[in-house]
Amino acid sequence: MKAFLNRCADFIQSQSKKKRCLIRMRLRQNVSVVSGAFFVKPGRAGIAIFLLTFLLGSAAATKIVDAQEQKKTFAVIPVQLANPFFAEIERGAKEQSAKLGVNLIYTASATSDQAGQVQVFRDVMTRGVNGIAIAPVNGGVLVGVIAEARKRGIAVVMMNGDSPQSERQAYVGTDQLAASRKAGEAFRSLLPKGKYAVLTGNIAAVDMQQRLQGFHESIKEGDYTEVAGSPFPCNDDLKTAVQIVQDVLTRYPDLKGFYFAGGWPMFAPEAYVKALGARAADIQSKKLVIVSFDTLPEQLRLLKEGYASVLIGQRPYKIGIEVVNALNDLVAGKKVPAVVDTGTDVVDQNNVDQFLKK
Repeated sequence: MKAFLNRCADFIQSQSKKKRCLIRMRLRQNVSVVSGAFFVKPGRAGIAIFLLTFLLGSAAATKIVDAQEQKKTFAVIPVQLANPFFAEIERGAKEQSAKLGVNLIYTASATSDQAGQVQVFRDVMTRGVNGIAIAPVNGGVLVGVIAEARKRGIAVVMMNGDSPQSERQAYVGTDQLAASRKAGEAFRSLLPKGKYAVLTGNIAAVDMQQRLQGFHESIKEGDYTEVAGSPFPCNDDLKTAVQIVQDVLTRYPDLKGFYFAGGWPMFAPEAYVKALGARAADIQSKKLVIVSFDTLPEQLRLLKEGYASVLIGQRPYKIGIEVVNALNDLVAGKKVPAVVDTGTDVVDQNNVDQFLKK
């Protein structure tokens, strides 16, 4: 009996600290039950019952802790935190993580900073994550850290911006070329010719390059003149984007069209309307055409009120859901398509009410 008790003690000591706490709690419960049943001084039968109950309780406690310790953890890294588009991705990712029973770390730099994003990526790798989804500031800069993550067995998915030269396992998000072609088609249908400008984010980002490429492909047959200095990069900064809109409209009073490759200026609606100034009336009279990516609630209201012509929606909430699904499948050893297209919406005055109701 003494040897058996020693083996029980060794078993307890061999467990992790968390497991030992649960086992000892179960042990105290069992001692109380056995003591009550045998008037504190149990005989051999009592000891046998106690040991059996102890072992069963210990096994159950160990299984509980094992399940907790095996819970998967995913990290979702947006371009920046101060951006309502990524807030929608966060919402979708958190809700889907809760449904799947996985832990979620949502983190990023405060601003769009490629060096800072690399550091954030390295930091989450040290936190025992099973998978990482990232919207790159510049996909080329991430090639090295993605390779490092894959060597560690961490699943990696690109989110709404790609790093095609990396070892990423999937891309989840908007088909940027197809969406920007739709933007160009809408632009051309409203403005067959004239002077125009383009607002972009980080000029080195793959998704930004694709949004420019698709747009230009769609309007190349038209009689257009792109103003000097265009495309104008705002580097995903809302204040910079608003200032660019104001400066371009002031510098080119004869501007007929403006293409926003991202909704940055419209994410600050009051400042955006102020930046439009007197040209706001030209949008409503169709003398100025503004086609912008994204369909966040504030943008839909601006469109409804006549401060934009067409919006190209990317479905960020769905992107958040699908990146978590993709990571969960990859970690489980399942196959995931190399590209998961989450779809595109084209919104104008004809269907804006439908989207406002969602």
